[in-house]
Amino acid sequence: METRIADCPLGAKCEEVKTEAGKQVLYRCPWYTMVRGTDMNTGKEIDQWGCAIAWLPTLMINTANEARKTTAATEDFRNKMMDARAISTAQSLQAIRMNDVGFLTDNES
Repeated sequence: METRIADCPLGAKCEEVKTEAGKQVLYRCPWYTMVRGTDMNTGKEIDQWGCAIAWLPTLMINTANEARKTTAATEDFRNKMMDARAISTAQSLQAIRMNDVGFLTDNES
């Protein structure tokens, strides 16, 4: 079976050349946009024009992937801060105990 891309659901053409006053004018749909970047599936560079509505699923997947990376980085940072806090608390408690012992021996003499 042959597959073809259907016409715009909004009834427009992405680009259309019309002649006005003897000059050719290119009419471009405002939804027709250039997307540049890296295809996450293939790793290839993308430099392609397409309908913004058609790009939405790809861009939403990319946004979800970036959010996932940000969440992982934030969780890693939190874990490191919790480890540092535990070390700092242990050192503070040790310093307090040492000062208390020193305080008691000074008062006893």
